[in-house]
Amino acid sequence: MNVETELKLLLKPEAMRRLRRHSLVQGLKQGHAATRRLKSVYFDTSDWRLRDHGVVLRVRHAGRRRIQTLKTMGNGHSGIATRPEWEAEIRGDRPELIALHAADGVLPDAADRLLRGLRPVFTTDFRRTTYRLGTPEWEVELALDEGELVADRGQAPIVEAELELKRGEPKILFDLARSLQKDVPARVSVASKAERGFALVDGVAPQPQKARAPALPSDSSAGDSFRAIARSCAAQLLANQDCLFETRDPEAVHQMRVALRRLGSAMRLFESFLDTPETAALSEEMRWLQSHLGPARDAEILITAVFDPLVEIFGREAGYRALREAFESRRQAVLDDALATLAAPRFTQFVLGLGAWIEGGDWLITDDPSRLALLDEPATIFAAALLDRLDRSARKSLRGLASLDEERRHRARIRVKRLRYAMEFFASLFPKRKAKRLVQTLARLQDHLGLLNDIAVAARLLRDHAEGARDPALILSAGKIIGWHAGRVPKLLAEADSERRAAEKLRRFWHDGK
Repeated sequence: MNVETELKLLLKPEAMRRLRRHSLVQGLKQGHAATRRLKSVYFDTSDWRLRDHGVVLRVRHAGRRRIQTLKTMGNGHSGIATRPEWEAEIRGDRPELIALHAADGVLPDAADRLLRGLRPVFTTDFRRTTYRLGTPEWEVELALDEGELVADRGQAPIVEAELELKRGEPKILFDLARSLQKDVPARVSVASKAERGFALVDGVAPQPQKARAPALPSDSSAGDSFRAIARSCAAQLLANQDCLFETRDPEAVHQMRVALRRLGSAMRLFESFLDTPETAALSEEMRWLQSHLGPARDAEILITAVFDPLVEIFGREAGYRALREAFESRRQAVLDDALATLAAPRFTQFVLGLGAWIEGGDWLITDDPSRLALLDEPATIFAAALLDRLDRSARKSLRGLASLDEERRHRARIRVKRLRYAMEFFASLFPKRKAKRLVQTLARLQDHLGLLNDIAVAARLLRDHAEGARDPALILSAGKIIGWHAGRVPKLLAEADSERRAAEKLRRFWHDGK
């Protein structure tokens, strides 16, 4: 078994030509580049047993040779994909049993029964030019692929560069990609050829991806746990970037914002050893990105949560229709701005910088005994003390919830959100059932507080727009919309307070051992 560690960049054909001639590639290459045509046939059963178990099986045609490869879908983090793979040369064009037995325990069924049910489902056909790049400290294989993906439903182009680590630390992949991307436009992607192929077979576009908390080993250190958490945030950010480019789904914008907010919360939680120049620079870039994603999310909420519920009530009024039309136009404009931001080189540099920082940033480079002690502190001890502090802060901010003004309610919402994120980050270190119940209760409380905040933000936006237009009809309609939603506030506050009381009664799971 081998484990491949690679970073994928998507390019335009003209950028591919520039990349081949790049001075960095020419200066670091060892020996001559090799170009060959590779055709791969991917197999699965009619009921998708391999895909559903996160397994990919292909037979690659490399000249007269046939190479059978079995690999998992992989563990995408920080922009890098890490995948165990089993490879063997076979005699024919179909998978062979002996090579499947090498991955015993990975397949979802007995290999011999599985083999009889396999069928080809899609192919990739591309020309690959391979360069060996390196120094005495590291070695990377740069593969430039140009061709197409073919399935019964259609075709999709392949124009991508893969940087695969052969020797050295993962950070070098990001450093190389950052240097190349300064001169060659490219975009980081976490979707493998296999994942793109299955999507083509299904005829289904990528879906927005919600956050997935990492499974932290019980013996994790604080430093290890932060890296795992940060990797999960980066993976969510990139998965939703791919979805947004292909679908323009506003939910993908929201999930990218969630990824950034979770990462920001994690950085505050671990600030005791993250107070470094690279961290400060990264935080500044995160604020820049949020400033372009935030308006798109706010505009979407204004339509779906504020205007949509009132179509039957005010939909025939000219003022309502004019307001909605204005904010619909704004929604499209800020979504276009978000997409333009993600297509810009600055975003790709941010993503690559984030990955480099997670895998080998200056927060990891220290000989200070006190900082080393913080990094090496057992995660369970670190988490328990941190969760106690956040819990006290959240409870204090929620006192007298029903009578809090909008600003204090907003601050309470932020504290609840930080507590919930921290609980999700560390939940795997503690008893699962007790953690799940408390996290779910806090999530409901956060949802209620979030809706209350959306109503307050919408009221300000509507009021400012209507008063700026100096149109009495718009001012009247804005007042009606604001008034209708204001009528929901007492009920929402009561529901939020009920969830608050329910959360207070639950035992704090971090006080119990495994």
